[in-house]
Amino acid sequence: MSTTTATNLSTTQVFRVYIKADQKAVWDAITDPEWNARYGYQARTEYELAPGGAYRVVSSPEMMSFGAPEVLIDGEILEVDPPKRLVQLWHANFDPDTIAEPATRLTWELVEKAPGMTEVTVTHELAGAPATAVFVSGEKGAEAGGGWSWILSDLKTLLETGASMND
Repeated sequence: MSTTTATNLSTTQVFRVYIKADQKAVWDAITDPEWNARYGYQARTEYELAPGGAYRVVSSPEMMSFGAPEVLIDGEILEVDPPKRLVQLWHANFDPDTIAEPATRLTWELVEKAPGMTEVTVTHELAGAPATAVFVSGEKGAEAGGGWSWILSDLKTLLETGASMND
């Protein structure tokens, strides 16, 4: 499901999944807060889908009860081509180490491989952000979840079955 394109987690990580859903459904599940709060870490993700627009992931009340900040991740939209491509700056506010790191570049690419099947590729460029790289790789440990592999697996599960792995 996932591959790391360098031996050092701090460079570029690429994750790919095939989802039995059309591009538009996958796009909506990624960008619509009513959908994206239903899978992965179940934190509401808000996008202003235009270059220069804001991006942020808001912690759930449960996450905040464990000490998570209100805004877990923030950033800026760099490119948007619905329902095919979304490029954004991505800055984790998980802890003092990730807060101190620069924003990273995250690219979503959605390719319809057959009618009703979409290849989703997430490329996360993490140069200069080794603490963030450990989190998004899933290597941080059980307390931090499974990173992009977890999110994409749950996105796939939700779209294909109607229920999250968390349900």
